[in-house]
Amino acid sequence: MKRYQIIIIIVAALIILGVAAFFIIRGTQEEEEIPTLQTIDTADTDELTDAVAVTEFQLGLDDVVATVNGTDVTGADVLESYQSIVNYYGEPDEDSLELYYSVSMEQAITLKLIQLTAAELGVDQFTQEELDDLYATSDSEWQYALDNYVSYNLDTSTATDDEKAAAYDDAEAYYSLMGYTKDSLRQSYVDNEIYTRVTDELCKDVTVTEDEVLAYYNDTVQSDQETYGTDADAYEMQLLMYQYGYADQEPWYKPEGYRYVKHILLAVDDDLMTAYTDLLARYEEQMSDEEAAADTTDAADTTETDATATAEPTEEPVTAEDIDAAKEAILASVQTEIDEINQKLAEGVSFDDLMTEYGIDTAMTDGSYPDGYEVSLASYGYVTEFVSAAFSVDNIGDISEPYISEYGVHIVKYVGDVPSGPVELTDDLKASIEQTLLDEKDNEVLDAWHNAADIQYTGIVRSVEEIQADETTDTDAE
Repeated sequence: MKRYQIIIIIVAALIILGVAAFFIIRGTQEEEEIPTLQTIDTADTDELTDAVAVTEFQLGLDDVVATVNGTDVTGADVLESYQSIVNYYGEPDEDSLELYYSVSMEQAITLKLIQLTAAELGVDQFTQEELDDLYATSDSEWQYALDNYVSYNLDTSTATDDEKAAAYDDAEAYYSLMGYTKDSLRQSYVDNEIYTRVTDELCKDVTVTEDEVLAYYNDTVQSDQETYGTDADAYEMQLLMYQYGYADQEPWYKPEGYRYVKHILLAVDDDLMTAYTDLLARYEEQMSDEEAAADTTDAADTTETDATATAEPTEEPVTAEDIDAAKEAILASVQTEIDEINQKLAEGVSFDDLMTEYGIDTAMTDGSYPDGYEVSLASYGYVTEFVSAAFSVDNIGDISEPYISEYGVHIVKYVGDVPSGPVELTDDLKASIEQTLLDEKDNEVLDAWHNAADIQYTGIVRSVEEIQADETTDTDAE
């Protein structure tokens, strides 16, 4: 991936970095060590002078790097944006330094364009009440950040008032070193509000019709039918991509072969489960080693074969009988619960009630999957033992024998078949499509607004477009 592609979020996301980056800093403090004043090198935080030098690059605060509709964008504007990007992405390395400054310039240009447009539209003025509301929200986040820092670095239950006061002073100093103060955060909220007002005014006439929503739905269904209609593996892969955040949505067309299943997951003693999973892992490793040895033997000469044959095993091999014995021990440990479940099923107690009484899979009882899990023989998202249990019975309503997996003992009920075909166009899905189309149209309006601006570069800092062109040229040359 080219370097410019990594941080080329210019128009929208970078506008609110002052707020977004602050949330990241104050929100991750419980996951990583917070620097204290004793661990921060204050030599890196000197006030800016008339010029800032990083390696051989120098940018004067009064240097005009570009003009927007005849208004200057200066080095001071760029350096302010540069700091917000550093707060978000971290310090650049030598290869990324120019890109940081280029993106900082583009952000500064966009900020300037927003300011000019806000004044033109008359949305840059605030009543005292509006400012008070913004400041109240900002100050609440600021206080949360200070409290978070102090609670991490100090036992407040035993600390004296003086120690607490000192800790809060340290917290303010820490955030100041990161580029944040109470007043700067307030200004970030004001800037973000101005951006929201400008975009709302520019996009106020954007609408989406029901026909456009239906057309989007039909087009997506048709595309997904072509992609997933006869390819359960591709469908499963897309589900996993969505689950892990690499795809925006699940497929809107379901292939055949899926069934709804529910299960009662019984907890197993940790020692028994560890013994079983360890044996199973060793057994599978042995099988892999034997296959590899067989392949080697086929290709090796007699001497190599003899060497392989005489190699001493490092530990007692695991047998299939060992695995069966471990499974029997697990089943024996939960046999009382299994017998009770079978008895209550025979007496007419519902499977759902028994899931609540005996099961440890909360997704089965908290409403997340009211129809059950959707499972096919191609399913990647479930352990193989669960899939095997789901397809061990043939008729809707049938209940499987107990199956053991690393999660416990599964008793699975075949609830019904998942209808193949398009997903239902529900009100929620309509609303989601409408928002998607509104966002697309809003982006088109904002792109047109940005492209219509008279932006002139002076050449002190190269534009992202110039860097991109050089990257493309270098790639083509290779």
